[in-house]
Amino acid sequence: MKKKNYGLLLALPILILSACNSGEETEMPVAEIIEVHIDLPESSPTNEKIEIPVQVTQGDEPVDDARDVVIEIWEDQDRENGFLEEAKLQSDGIYQIDYLFESDGIYLVQAHVTARDMHSMPTKPIIIGDVSEQDINAFNESGGASSEEQGESNHHH
Repeated sequence: MKKKNYGLLLALPILILSACNSGEETEMPVAEIIEVHIDLPESSPTNEKIEIPVQVTQGDEPVDDARDVVIEIWEDQDRENGFLEEAKLQSDGIYQIDYLFESDGIYLVQAHVTARDMHSMPTKPIIIGDVSEQDINAFNESGGASSEEQGESNHHH
């Protein structure tokens, strides 16, 4: 008889703990991803300084507390000689740099944004000055504009 009493005493804490855990399970809320949009014209003249704004949002809200917003610019096929600059917050989730494109060509502009434990790196092309249709077609055929066409890629960590 004593064995049954010990069994009941050992089972009682397990029953109490399992009762505490029963019912609805709580899940951690999942944050909406950050969206990053580079606002660039399709083309621009050579030697004209242009504003390169990057809009960062999460849901419908602007993100004004991004940890890093860096703009990288390089001429197609010449990324190792590219340019990097940290963008400054203007207002309402808009971060911006001004850049002077000094020579004709097809350039790629990539925003490196780290905000709210997420990272996004969309890329958008811009044609500067006089570029032949042949060069534009070769760029498009090589997949150069693919990151813009597929949407702006997001990497989340």
